[in-house]
Amino acid sequence: MRKIFALGLAVLPAVACAPVQTEFVPSTRSAVELRAIQSRVVQSDPVTVLRGVAGTLHDLGYRITRADAESGTISGTRATTLRVVFVVQPRGTGESVVRANATVLSAHREGQVDSAEFYARNLFEPLAAFMHREFASLPDGVDAPDAGRPVAELNTAAEREAAARAAVAARSGATPAATPAATPTDRNPR
Repeated sequence: MRKIFALGLAVLPAVACAPVQTEFVPSTRSAVELRAIQSRVVQSDPVTVLRGVAGTLHDLGYRITRADAESGTISGTRATTLRVVFVVQPRGTGESVVRANATVLSAHREGQVDSAEFYARNLFEPLAAFMHREFASLPDGVDAPDAGRPVAELNTAAEREAAARAAVAARSGATPAATPAATPTDRNPR
């Protein structure tokens, strides 16, 4: 009996740390509708736009979780539940096409955001203000970059604890306790 108990204690940490599978729930909108909601064109080169995206995300309280200038992508996470990725590609001379894709995490689900108002108000308007440029809707027939999948990582101890509390609360059906807001020292510098 003691051997079985000891074996159970040895296996418990491995089971408790097993990753939880998250189901991805894509948008129900058509690909054409989603492309129109998520894409904009701007008079600027891709490098300047990527810098603008990074600065905007930082100002909005996102933590940059991955940036790749070669592929023109930047991912960010805010409050461990909101994830976004921007893909920037050149279009002609002095123009860039920008596509954003946002997802929201809940108990074992990651749902794609497909609200035109969300993208306009929470991503493209702040980006336009940061860059002092106008972002226009993507004209029909113009190729948009593929919508990337946001990449998120839990970097701070507070975020890992908040995610663990939310997971426990989701399993028990309770509402998680409020978590303290991130302090400037919790965020990655620009």
